[in-house]
Amino acid sequence: MEPLLKKLYSLWEANRPFVCYKLPSSAEVTLFFQKDAKLNLTKDLNCNGFLMAPFDLEKPIPFIPNQYAESHTIQKIKVKSDEHVVRSLDLKNKSTFTDLVVKGKEFIAKGELKKVVLSQAHQLASKRNAVEIFMDLIQYYPSAMVYLWHHPLVGTWFGASPEQFINTRGDFTQTMALAATQTFQENEAPKWTEKEIEEQELVSVQVESDLKTLFPSNQIVKSPTTNHQAGNLVHLCTHFQFPRLRGNLHNLSRVLHPTPAVGGIPKSEAQQFILNNEPYERGYYTGFFGPTNASETQFFVNLRCASWTPEKTTLYVGAGITSGSDPEKEWQEIQRKAKTLAKVL
Repeated sequence: MEPLLKKLYSLWEANRPFVCYKLPSSAEVTLFFQKDAKLNLTKDLNCNGFLMAPFDLEKPIPFIPNQYAESHTIQKIKVKSDEHVVRSLDLKNKSTFTDLVVKGKEFIAKGELKKVVLSQAHQLASKRNAVEIFMDLIQYYPSAMVYLWHHPLVGTWFGASPEQFINTRGDFTQTMALAATQTFQENEAPKWTEKEIEEQELVSVQVESDLKTLFPSNQIVKSPTTNHQAGNLVHLCTHFQFPRLRGNLHNLSRVLHPTPAVGGIPKSEAQQFILNNEPYERGYYTGFFGPTNASETQFFVNLRCASWTPEKTTLYVGAGITSGSDPEKEWQEIQRKAKTLAKVL
């Protein structure tokens, strides 16, 4: 990994745009970088490189071209133990979040929403640089999509996402419905509550309904719902496979985004509730990101992520709110999710 580290620090010190990533369960780390500071933007997503789409798709979508690229192989990934000193999180905004959950439940009770994903930003002093954090994320989360994005005109983001958004290869495309969260216990199957099973079903039904606006039912293959581990957490997951829409990546992303796992149901009403009521702007959190070219696309939902500056690191976490949600338990859930990244800071 020494050549990779040298290259990353060289780009960092020169303040050049770059993105470094490792696909789930892969032993290869890929680096795209620029030799200038140009901000490349795409409207239709049909670019050759690695893009970062924000939660609000009306805003610009930057990408780093794959013109200059390197691949580095990790000989062996040693999964780090979760027994690690976790920095204490800022709890002063607990009432802000629980009050927001109550408001969301009121809208659900009125029939205006079935589900809404509400989030919070945790700010911590930056004690490590982003390159060091990225290298640790690779070791902690070998089954996640791990990335480090840096552009002087956009900012620095990193994360370890468990959720595939769009994966195209050959003649087929795949997406997933992901919901519900529990702490992973070795050699112990999770016991899902009625609320968690209902939340996953809502997400799955919405994704299938969205896909049916583009494909006939007989072209959509739905998998059984299974457990999906992501580091110290486990979720319920359903996969969908369908034909590839050649040249229409933008149309597909508009239909699927924001997924019910990051927005809510109904989609437009939930997104409007979020924009009107969350006390901060999500930026790239719960957008999507990943490499794409004419032959293949690997987009992931930007979960378990953080933005970084030399002064502070901001962690973004959320929880799916339904009629059965308990504000205190939802607060506990976002604390568990925050610790996914907090332990490497």
